[in-house]
Amino acid sequence: MEKHFVSYVLCYTILFHFLLHNEATPWARRRCQQIANGYDCSDMGLQVIPDEIPTSVENLKFSFNYLPSLYNFTFQRLKSLNYLDLTRCGITFMYEDIFKYQADLAVLILIGNPLVFIAERAFSGPLSLKYLSLAQSKIQSLSDIPTDNLPYLEVLDLGGSEIRSLDGLSSFHCQNLRSLQLDMNSIDRISADDLAPLHNVHGISISFKGNDFVYIEPGAFQSLNLSSLDFSGCLSKMNFSSLLKGLEGLEANRLNLGLYETDPTVHIPSAALQSFCKIVVTDLDFQLQHFLDLNNSTFHCLDGLKTLDLTRAHLDSMQFNTTGLSTLSHLVLDENHFKDVCHINTRNFPLLTHLSVSGNSKKLNFSSRCLESLRVLEELDLSLSLINPRGPCCNDQLFGLSELKLLNLSYGSQMFLSSQPFGATPQLEHLDFSHSNYTSNDSSPFINLQNLKTLNLSWSNTSLTNVHIFKGLKNLQLLNLKGNTIQGGVLTQTELFKYVPLLETLVLSSCKITAFEEHLFKGLTHLRQVDLSENKLVKLSTSGFYSLDFLQLNFASNAIVTVDVGSVTDLGKDSTVDLSYNPLICNCSNFEFISWVKKNKMKVKHLMETVCNATGTRIIDAELHCEFPVAVGVLVCIIIVVAIVITFSIFCIVRKIRKYSSYSQL
Repeated sequence: MEKHFVSYVLCYTILFHFLLHNEATPWARRRCQQIANGYDCSDMGLQVIPDEIPTSVENLKFSFNYLPSLYNFTFQRLKSLNYLDLTRCGITFMYEDIFKYQADLAVLILIGNPLVFIAERAFSGPLSLKYLSLAQSKIQSLSDIPTDNLPYLEVLDLGGSEIRSLDGLSSFHCQNLRSLQLDMNSIDRISADDLAPLHNVHGISISFKGNDFVYIEPGAFQSLNLSSLDFSGCLSKMNFSSLLKGLEGLEANRLNLGLYETDPTVHIPSAALQSFCKIVVTDLDFQLQHFLDLNNSTFHCLDGLKTLDLTRAHLDSMQFNTTGLSTLSHLVLDENHFKDVCHINTRNFPLLTHLSVSGNSKKLNFSSRCLESLRVLEELDLSLSLINPRGPCCNDQLFGLSELKLLNLSYGSQMFLSSQPFGATPQLEHLDFSHSNYTSNDSSPFINLQNLKTLNLSWSNTSLTNVHIFKGLKNLQLLNLKGNTIQGGVLTQTELFKYVPLLETLVLSSCKITAFEEHLFKGLTHLRQVDLSENKLVKLSTSGFYSLDFLQLNFASNAIVTVDVGSVTDLGKDSTVDLSYNPLICNCSNFEFISWVKKNKMKVKHLMETVCNATGTRIIDAELHCEFPVAVGVLVCIIIVVAIVITFSIFCIVRKIRKYSSYSQL
């Protein structure tokens, strides 16, 4: 009987120990994590505020727990709350004076709670609640939200709920409102009376995106002055012309009239756009729309427009003449079907500073002097468009763009660079050639780019045997050479980087580097970040860098097995090293390095991914018990010292004996 009892006790002890240390056991889960000015208790299955949360907490993330009802004592202790996130806590009832003691509460997030009842005094207490999110909360009417205690509200998010109309908007204190998010609801009608409470509010942003409107009263937005208005994805049941009639009289900085990919096709007739003669807008978005009959008068009423987004607008040409877009500064023509850059007819946009024709569905010819009229253009994005320069690139194609500062030619087709290919763009500061193969007879193709700050040549088949390739780039700060194979694996050209003395960031990842010249980077006195990841390096070497005080070194995903601790001991307090995903061994040959890591965790990036190759154990968890033999030199020194001590002792003893004998004879 006693044996059975002892067995039962032993089994229950083991079971209790397992439950206590099993993270799947609800009451043994992790504790709330400390964050800036607060705690994160998200997704812990909690039903009350843990006692471990101090009363002085300002920010509390309590999402994905279970609080079916909120009472006036739920948060009574936490009188300093400023930010509270209660996303998806199963809240159905909100009673009076819940935040009676939280005078400083400014942000309250109640996303995804199936609210059935909100008491009139539910939001009493905070003196200036500014942000309230009730998104996806099943609220069916604005009238269901008590507003008496929300006089300073700036952001109200009701997206993804079940609101059917704007009834009740008049009860809100709108004078401080800056953002009203009503997207993805069930609103189908808007009248002028619905929007009357907003007539004296200037600069508010309103989103109706994703609502299926069937009617908007003509002139409903008359006299409204908005920061932005979003009607994207709202045209599945409504005529586009009727929508614009409802917007007549509106003033807005930004207007979004785009579609979603799942929306039915909408064809916009040029006649419908005449309503813009009665609409004042600065930034206009027409993404995924179809234009029925583009002609010289289509955009006639858009004079004054600064930004026009025609992404995926099914365009293959804009070869018309119009004065309506003469004030444009930003034009986005991404993901269309142009055959030639010349077909954009840039003479229509004399003030354009930003032009993007990224992701064109067809190979895009880039003929000479197509952009000559864009004298003030600063940014040109032709990425992902398989640019075909039609001859040597790029002086003729970029002719006239003397003010250009950014040029993106990434993911293009094979091109041949002319002599000094960027002579037409001497002000260029950012050049992206990534994933675009090029050839050149000029040993220094970038020599005239004295102002260039960033150069991306990743995966461009650039040969780094040409030590003069970076000549002229005296102000370059970032150089990306990722994916360009180093022939033979050893990077030895010590003169390669002498032309970029101000370089701060250097990327040499995925270059199949096995080793590099010890003094290769010594001249880069401003270097702050070096990425040598995804190579074949077997050694971590830091002696070749000018300074280790502020250096971020990335040696991740190489073939480093052991690390000489001397290579990392000189890293300054603001320096880091990344050795993740290397086949590091965790035995006594790496003992000193592992000990250093444990003492300098802040200097090791991606510490959790820095593991022992054989076991997968994190290096900071490795337990080593190593006994090191005494060095031969040290042993010899010890023997010599001992011999000297013994000899001296014998000498003293002999001398003392002789002296004693002399006295005895007297």
